Amino acid sequence: MWTSYHSDGEPDPDFLRRMNPPENEVPVALPQNRVLARTDDVGVAVIGLHVYTTGVAFQLVAQARPSAQITGGRDLNELFWRHGPGAGRGFLLGVEFADGRRAGTMAGRGDANGLIFHQGGGSGGHSSIHQSWWLSPVPPPGPLRLVLRCDDLGIQETTVELDGAGMARAVDDVVELWPWEPPRSPDPEPPPLPDLPADSWFAR
Repeated sequence: MWTSYHSDGEPDPDFLRRMNPPENEVPVALPQNRVLARTDDVGVAVIGLHVYTTGVAFQLVAQARPSAQITGGRDLNELFWRHGPGAGRGFLLGVEFADGRRAGTMAGRGDANGLIFHQGGGSGGHSSIHQSWWLSPVPPPGPLRLVLRCDDLGIQETTVELDGAGMARAVDDVVELWPWEPPRSPDPEPPPLPDLPADSWFAR
């Protein structure tokens, strides 16, 4: 399992620094927009790839023809964001480094080999989805394989290779704005009390 703490209970700064795109850096944008898969009704692509010193951020874009029929009667919004019982396998995405290390959306992928791979925020609706992803560390030179599968969209298991060497070279051009600092975690303030009549049960 991933852990953000040392055995002595202190936070692990290296782990915290790699969990998300660092806020103290200006990344390098690479022109590696790629179509991962397409059918007559659906297209999935990677766009907006940005390299930081600790990893790579990108956007996953899925677009469906408005008249497309998705298995189970769901739309893209349900397919990408729904979890729990009845969600099915949904949308599966994985990465594989040139040295053989792997991570993916299935449980157990990436938690024992030093890779961090997770989705961030996103937006979209019935026929279009934009979803951010973060991968750490920066892939080594060689092909970075992206593996995609979504039975509900009629997408069989598909592999596309990106240029890992270009990502590794781009690290040298990342601009550091200031030294990295761990995120602040202030104690949350209690919510203000509601304005209630003095004789209310909740005001006692």
